[in-house]
Amino acid sequence: MTPRPTSVRYGMVLATTLVAVMLYLDRVCLSIVGEQIQGDQELTEDQYALLLSSFFWAYAVFQLPAGWLGDRFGPRRILTAYLFLWSACTGLMGAVSGFGALLALRLGCGVFEAGAYPLAAGVVSRWVPAAARGRASSVVAVGGQIGAAVAPTLTLGLAVAAGAADGWRRPFLIYGGVGVAGAVAYAVWFRDRPAQHPAVNAAEADLIAGGVPAAPPGPVGLPPLRALVASRALWLNSFVQWCGNFGWVFIITLLPGYLKVVFDTSRPDQAFYQSLTLYAGIVGMLLGGLLTDFATRTLGLRWGRAVPMAASRVVVGLAYVACLWADTAVALTALMCVVAWATYVGTAPTWAWAQDVGGRHVGAVVGWANMWGNFGAAAVPLVYRALMAGYPDDPAAGGRVAFLLCAAAQAVAAVAALGVSAERPITAARPEPPAGHR
Repeated sequence: MTPRPTSVRYGMVLATTLVAVMLYLDRVCLSIVGEQIQGDQELTEDQYALLLSSFFWAYAVFQLPAGWLGDRFGPRRILTAYLFLWSACTGLMGAVSGFGALLALRLGCGVFEAGAYPLAAGVVSRWVPAAARGRASSVVAVGGQIGAAVAPTLTLGLAVAAGAADGWRRPFLIYGGVGVAGAVAYAVWFRDRPAQHPAVNAAEADLIAGGVPAAPPGPVGLPPLRALVASRALWLNSFVQWCGNFGWVFIITLLPGYLKVVFDTSRPDQAFYQSLTLYAGIVGMLLGGLLTDFATRTLGLRWGRAVPMAASRVVVGLAYVACLWADTAVALTALMCVVAWATYVGTAPTWAWAQDVGGRHVGAVVGWANMWGNFGAAAVPLVYRALMAGYPDDPAAGGRVAFLLCAAAQAVAAVAALGVSAERPITAARPEPPAGHR
């Protein structure tokens, strides 16, 4: 009698999902207590905008190196180190004073958080059968959305409970400590490959491999830059992510401030409304994974990834156009929920595509696309700040210009997404020579 496969793969995905929860708790908390930080640290509006933007510049630049490190040395060591280091930077932000120190640590958060999703994609490609990668990718990304959705209310509650002008420090200290402890737990539980885990039986290893012998676990060389640059589909995927982040980052960094200046919304209501959008993102992420796996079975690999990507951009663009007529905080929040939902419907096929074509360089492929996508994210706070500065007496008018810009970016991204094909791998499937012998 053939033994039933063990279920260790689910634990690996769950552990990586919990890392994503910590990722977004740390990432979103700055915008939640930003007003309190500005007052306590006497920051100008431009300094605060730079704090928000700096994270994404560092996050973008270090995507590819992080992905390569994960491909070469395995997620167990590298993702553990990254979680430890970004958590340490987060905790230290609650202990320092002055714009310079805050900026340096925020840059550190960006550098080390850059490893999270490229490494998570490597985990999914190593531990999940190909037919279920869309769903597994969506589960990991849902972890990020849970962290982001909980962050507004939890962060504000911790800061207010401190009962002091510098109460904003408390959530940073707590999140940093929890993340450091999580890094230790991840190192103990996780293994890079099914064959390395003592609880995995042969049936589960065969199920994960899908009947294909596992690639030898030898060293992975440097990222195949020539192949990355030459891939039309990868450039299109990167552009789709750039446009997607241009619309998405408004929610996680700028929505609370916009609700305050345009609708005079209270801080608790700002946190509540932002949380609603992020819960909508959770629903979209779960649906996106199921949708892309279903579309791949019915439409084939080519359109099963491209169509969900493109459709999600269309919905986001229409929601931003509708924001032009949103005249209450509730109406705007409802539309931002649509933006979040549709954005994450399109995230699962984006990740699954990289796992389809990345081979042994999945981390590098995800890192390359995320790098360009986060350049868009880095530009948003600065562009939005410039737009609002042009309408000092009518911030709602500046917001309408920003909404139109976001809508236009989504329209172009929808067209680009239709050109993303998963039928051709980035590199040929051949053994990788050791670094230094290429």
